[in-house]
Amino acid sequence: VSFELMRHNLKESAELQKKYEENRKELIANISHDLKTPITSIKGYVEGIRDGVANTPEKMERYIQTIYTKTLDMDHLINELFLYSKLDLNRIPFQFEEVNIHDYLVDIIEELRFDLENTNVNISYKNDEEIQNCIVNLDREQFKRALTNIFQNSLKYMDKKEKIITIELKMTDEEVMLQFQDNGKGISKEAIPNIFERFYRADPSRNQSTGGSGLGLAIVKKIIEEHNGKIWAESELGKQTTIFLTLKRKNVIR
Repeated sequence: VSFELMRHNLKESAELQKKYEENRKELIANISHDLKTPITSIKGYVEGIRDGVANTPEKMERYIQTIYTKTLDMDHLINELFLYSKLDLNRIPFQFEEVNIHDYLVDIIEELRFDLENTNVNISYKNDEEIQNCIVNLDREQFKRALTNIFQNSLKYMDKKEKIITIELKMTDEEVMLQFQDNGKGISKEAIPNIFERFYRADPSRNQSTGGSGLGLAIVKKIIEEHNGKIWAESELGKQTTIFLTLKRKNVIR
């Protein structure tokens, strides 16, 4: 029996090693592809400057601005990749504390509204009155990063003139549930199960114009899982996408 168990464990270990190796190869291929795009663009614009194509101050300004924007894209990609890798290897220490989820959300939403002040984005917040004293265990900084990534992902693909994001906080006996609903293009049924996977893009062609590392929602998933929470999405093409996440309740202060 012990020999059979050892053989089974070795087989599992070999399969796991194979999976890790395949993941590593896929990761390298995706990184190479995503870095090559801005590098090729930067190279083209630098050659244009060197060869005198940017022969007016306006053209030179445009070329330099484009180079700068592309380097920012690369910097963002590398930062996202570094963060995802650290989360994947459990190298980020989480500082959990008891937090009033309602008060925490009000602060974050206020900050987001301020950042989006001069845009046509409307953020609304709904909650049940009894949830206003609900306590959860969370890492303030990492959870804020997760919420910000959800917002950025929603805004990136919203195609309506008036962009609306509705945040709703609900409570059950054991959990709180956060819903983020946008009025964007929506996601196909086939794509929905994969949107939290690293480097996955529901519409690769669309991504070229909007930018993005393909890691944003994968990072969100890792952070929510570190909080022992769950995350999933539902969508209706052409109308909306809703992202749901749950966290365990600590207690309710009366």
